[in-house]
Amino acid sequence: MYPDDTSPLSDQLPDDQIAQDRLTLQPVLDSLKTAGYYAYGMLDETNRWTIAADDELGRIDVRVGEDGFEVVLQMSSPGLYADEENPYKQSSRSRLARIAIPRIARGFLEPHQTARWDDVDQGVAVTEHYELPFARGGDVGEFVRQQHPQLEQILTLVEQQLD
Repeated sequence: MYPDDTSPLSDQLPDDQIAQDRLTLQPVLDSLKTAGYYAYGMLDETNRWTIAADDELGRIDVRVGEDGFEVVLQMSSPGLYADEENPYKQSSRSRLARIAIPRIARGFLEPHQTARWDDVDQGVAVTEHYELPFARGGDVGEFVRQQHPQLEQILTLVEQQLD
C-alpha cells in the first residue's frame, strides 16, 4: 500500500483482503462443486483470491469485484489446423486466424465477449465476462452451466468465420 492511499481498504494488509475474499467466495465454491465442477481456490496472477474450475468444456474463474462476483468463462478449440499436413500452410492459416479474429470479434461479439488465438492450444479461445450480485453466490454453478451452450455457439461462430 502507498502511504497516501485513503481508500477504505488502505489499512488492511493484503492477507486480510485475501481472507475476506475467501469467506465471500465460499458460497461460489460450494455452488460450483454442487453443480459437478472440480472447483478450487487459488491466488491469481494479480494476487487476488479466485475460485477456479476446469473441465472438458473450458475454464471458469470467479473473483470478488466492485459490486458483485466477477465470473469469467473461457472455452477453446485446441488444434484447429492440426489436420493440415503441410507445416507452411498450417503456420499460414494460424497467422491469418490471429489477424482475422480481432476483426471477427468486433463485428460479431457483444462487449462482454472476447475472442483470440490461443498459442498454447493452437486454436480459437472465447471468453465471456459477467458480474453477478453477491446475493447470487449460491447460484453461480447453475449460472455457469446455463452459459456454456452460448459460449460454445460463440466459439463455433468465430471458427466458421475463419473458413
